[in-house]
Amino acid sequence: MARQSKSSRPRSRPGLERRRPGLLIWVPSQTSFLGLIRDVTKKLAEGAGFDTGTAARLALAVDEAATNVIEHAYQGAADREVEVRFDDRGPDFQVEVVDNGAMVDPRSVPRVDLDKYVSERRTGGLGVHLMEKIMDSVTFRRTARRNVCCLVKHKPRGEAEPAP
Repeated sequence: MARQSKSSRPRSRPGLERRRPGLLIWVPSQTSFLGLIRDVTKKLAEGAGFDTGTAARLALAVDEAATNVIEHAYQGAADREVEVRFDDRGPDFQVEVVDNGAMVDPRSVPRVDLDKYVSERRTGGLGVHLMEKIMDSVTFRRTARRNVCCLVKHKPRGEAEPAP
């Protein structure tokens, strides 16, 4: 077995020693791929230090963001792509859902009165509300003709620094 001397080992860039690598996936804009997005999100969230229940909720939030892309930005077109970027950023777990569909202004989404919603037995329309309840930060931006929904969840104390 060959051993590397200390001086010949590859050096990491300053500030990135404790950062776990990210993951980027592209899936077709079909609801049949939402399960894959949920599974990957849950697995990565658990790896980032979240308990099983929290990881499942994070997966639900990312599922909602991807569903919004398919249903609203792409208006159900099944021949497009949804890009999902995962990044374990020290104290934060960040997921970006990216598309090149129609721009939807998140300010145009009405605030949800849950009591009224339930009493009227409505369905649908809770995606942004759920994302905001689950995540610590949900932002929307348009960059280079692409929509980016950025979802951030702070890690539990003691999990912000992954083991070397």
